[in-house]
Amino acid sequence: MTRTFKLFLVAITLLLFLAGCGEPAVLPDLTGMDRDQIEEELTSRGYEVKFYFDLSEPYTDDDVYDTFVQYGSEMEAGDEIEPGTEVKVYTTPLELDPHYHEEMPDELQLEASDFQGKTFIADGIGEVTLERNVDGDTTRFRTEGQIITVRYLGIDTPESTALYQPWGNAASDFVKQRLENAESIVLEAEGERMDGNDRYLAWVWYVPDGATEYVLLNLELVEYAYSKDKVNIDSKYYDIIFDAAWEVSQTKRRVWGELDPAYDYSKEGIQMTIEYLLDNFDEYVGRKVVISGTITRKQGLHPYIQDETGHGIYLFAGYDAVAQIQVGVDLTIEGLTPAYYSGSPQLSNFKVSNLTVKSFDYDVDPIVITYDDFTFERIGTLVTMEHLEVMSIDESTTSSDIDINVKDLDGNRFVVRIDNSKWDVEELNINAGDVITVTGPLGYYDYDFEQAEGYVYQKANFQLMLTSLDDIIIEE
Repeated sequence: MTRTFKLFLVAITLLLFLAGCGEPAVLPDLTGMDRDQIEEELTSRGYEVKFYFDLSEPYTDDDVYDTFVQYGSEMEAGDEIEPGTEVKVYTTPLELDPHYHEEMPDELQLEASDFQGKTFIADGIGEVTLERNVDGDTTRFRTEGQIITVRYLGIDTPESTALYQPWGNAASDFVKQRLENAESIVLEAEGERMDGNDRYLAWVWYVPDGATEYVLLNLELVEYAYSKDKVNIDSKYYDIIFDAAWEVSQTKRRVWGELDPAYDYSKEGIQMTIEYLLDNFDEYVGRKVVISGTITRKQGLHPYIQDETGHGIYLFAGYDAVAQIQVGVDLTIEGLTPAYYSGSPQLSNFKVSNLTVKSFDYDVDPIVITYDDFTFERIGTLVTMEHLEVMSIDESTTSSDIDINVKDLDGNRFVVRIDNSKWDVEELNINAGDVITVTGPLGYYDYDFEQAEGYVYQKANFQLMLTSLDDIIIEE
């Protein structure tokens, strides 16, 4: 091999080597770019792009969705990176594109002829009117003079009543806005008619204000990321709801991962007396608090807790019995969320891991009150009321609840309430005309309650909650 030929081979090898090694390129500033723009910019520089979501903070501005946040792997704009390198890019959640409800196949689209001359209860489909919004997947409707509670099929929005979860209030507000402005609402049954809580099950259709076609609200809730899909595979709406849920899940919006800016994610909360909480209740709804007190009574699994200021509050403790929740236990509980239930203030989001018992067998003496003391600040307090005449006793036809209708010496009438009674009326051993003394937590219930500035608490909606037969005495 000649010297000239060897030099030729070396030159060729060097050229091939240099051809395979691109010069380092500089990572560009991607501020304000969306994913399509980012991918185009980086691939044009010879990089491979891998996208991730930044879910570390809540977003309140619609303009921030699908925008660049930062590079991954400690890379920054201006860094020299070899072409062919995989570049990690973090963006905000993506924009929603709710189009499925507008592209409903003809065979699924609701038409007026589908329900004309029919009623929901009798025929499984029928037009109804809005009675009251409950939360994102439960609404009360009126049909033929009857009020029914309806649980939406195919979805499960976050809680905003007994429990308080991220996006629960937003889902509830979304449904409320849709139905309050609807020109027509139709319920459609499919499969089982009712659930285990005596609620009807239905697909909910409505005509938006100014429109002509019906929109499936259950599907809309999925498309706007207020619910994941819970649709039965046998449902005629399975395919369209499943497809919509899969598409929305890729955006990481709302229930798919985005933080709710209106939700308090702190684990402990602000420590305060129950009196202070009640005085400032609206300010703390949806936030986290820490309260201390003594369990005065239990309503099923759920206790009333009263502190040394003499103020009490109801705690929704979930559906499993907790050994520490017993009358007389003095405790501290962290991470509780204040909420309203039909006008009554309560605490939710209880976790047994956040409970600390300070002592057992602690007695709390009830406060003797009269009808004039029926105020918001006294709701949840253990009280005694004397000289109450029994007017009548009503048993619910749909549950085990009992109402003892009474009046005081001044003729003021109200209800002694027994929720989910474990006793028969005969076990109460009282009759109309008897005069009784009753001890129990003071409660409140307004079917039409909506949290709003200017709401006035009506004395007629206060109730004395009877939780033990020992708390009712027939006066001589």
